[in-house]
Amino acid sequence: MPRVFMFDFDGVIADSLDVFYVEFSAAVRSLGYKKLDSRDALLKLFEGNVIAQLIKEGFPVWKLKKLGKTFAPQIAEASMNIEPFPGMPKLINRLAREHPLYIITSNTTEAVEAALDRFGIEGVCDVLGADKESSKVKKIKKVRKRYRGHTPWYIGDTKGDMLEGNSAGARTIGVTWGWHSESTLLEGDPDHLVQDQKELRKLLLAPREN
Repeated sequence: MPRVFMFDFDGVIADSLDVFYVEFSAAVRSLGYKKLDSRDALLKLFEGNVIAQLIKEGFPVWKLKKLGKTFAPQIAEASMNIEPFPGMPKLINRLAREHPLYIITSNTTEAVEAALDRFGIEGVCDVLGADKESSKVKKIKKVRKRYRGHTPWYIGDTKGDMLEGNSAGARTIGVTWGWHSESTLLEGDPDHLVQDQKELRKLLLAPREN
């Protein structure tokens, strides 16, 4: 069967954790919610759907929109300092030439599109950011519906990515160079776990293309 590929952005394509943490920390402090002002607290949010995890951690629902308004412009500006992981732009470009390929992310569409342009990544069908829909399950299902005859693959770096990808009926690949450790990724029950970009390339490209 033909395949449709869906990639997370932060932690898979972009080496963004340090930049993301600094801006997120500043945003929650500005809203007076210091409980989330730690690296561990940020990473815990990505053990499931980020919005659901924020609410679970006690973040007031009425402040969510304000958090988005505070955080979005900061991360968009900070994203100009983010670099891609080695080999990822080349792999994405290769796959996008031969398969439908989407970016499904908890980041904002605008920030990711700007970064893709800066990284020289072309051919992505669409970027589905949190501003379009917060649920990755819904976004993956939307792509699956559009490509009913294709095998769907979702590539992420967090336990939450694996859980949402599995729930949406995609084959999931966890990459260990991102935000979550290998042990945390395994809690999300990925179909595959890859240790480096070379291993991911071998898994996604047909044998004749390796």
